[in-house]
Amino acid sequence: MKPINAAHILLRLRCAGIDASIAGITFLLTLAPLATAQVVVPAYTGCGGIDAPVIDDAFETRVVELVNQQRAANGDLPPLKRVAALDKAARYHAADLGFDNYFAHDTYDRSGGSLVRVCGTFERIRQWYDWSAAGENIGAGYRTPEDVMAGWMRSDGHRRNILNPNFREIGVGYFSGAGDYGIYWVQDFGARRGEYPILINNDAATTNDPAVELFIHGEWSEMRLRNDSDLWSEWQPFASRFSWMLNNSVGERIVSVELRTNAQIYSACDKITLVGATAAEMAQPPVTDYQLYLPSIVSSQSAQPLVTCE
Repeated sequence: MKPINAAHILLRLRCAGIDASIAGITFLLTLAPLATAQVVVPAYTGCGGIDAPVIDDAFETRVVELVNQQRAANGDLPPLKRVAALDKAARYHAADLGFDNYFAHDTYDRSGGSLVRVCGTFERIRQWYDWSAAGENIGAGYRTPEDVMAGWMRSDGHRRNILNPNFREIGVGYFSGAGDYGIYWVQDFGARRGEYPILINNDAATTNDPAVELFIHGEWSEMRLRNDSDLWSEWQPFASRFSWMLNNSVGERIVSVELRTNAQIYSACDKITLVGATAAEMAQPPVTDYQLYLPSIVSSQSAQPLVTCE
């Protein structure tokens, strides 16, 4: 494959409220394809809605960790909550890029050997996630979460999505086994109207210490919390960041919060697994050539609230 270098920017301005949104930015770096074995599976067709299988949840989890590390290191930005709906949107697109062998934010199908555009980025994301704001980063050929994150952080457009203070949630898709580059990564970012996540230890999956840090999105007057199914604490002044003690028992631990301002009350929760003191480190595959496609971002006012404990 010949080296590819290209750039494209599309900026949309919406008159109602002067909503400026970067609808698509592309920037492709020089790279070489990665030879991989082809996997025989049914073709991904249409604008999403199919739940792609999980290829490597540990890789996806690590990307979320690295995103929140970058947000903490660059202006102490609020951490992002990983949600299943955005994971599904990202996994579908990562798999579709590989199986239909293309590289773009919009969704395409192959017909008679040619690519046919099916739908736009944000229409596809909305098949799973009713966003009020959304963004996407994609990459191809990177072997590890650290490598793809380093590539994204070197690019202004990707970096802006990762560090966007308006996003509250994230999903990650990882795919390997098909396509010219063999490996495809997708980050989908979002926020939903009326959705204000709580995060334990910046959305870590596990902890070996019951003393944790909590972050709660939004602005509220008061809050109260509880562990698992314990009694609620007393109402207290709202704080977005504070220390908290989990029930000291190995296994899944849940922290729930109720938030209120005047007559408005909102509920949310998060979970984390309390484990022993040691855990195996994830093996890191070698670095390879890579490709980047810069992010898309859009905003609107159409999302509906959804509260889940993930």
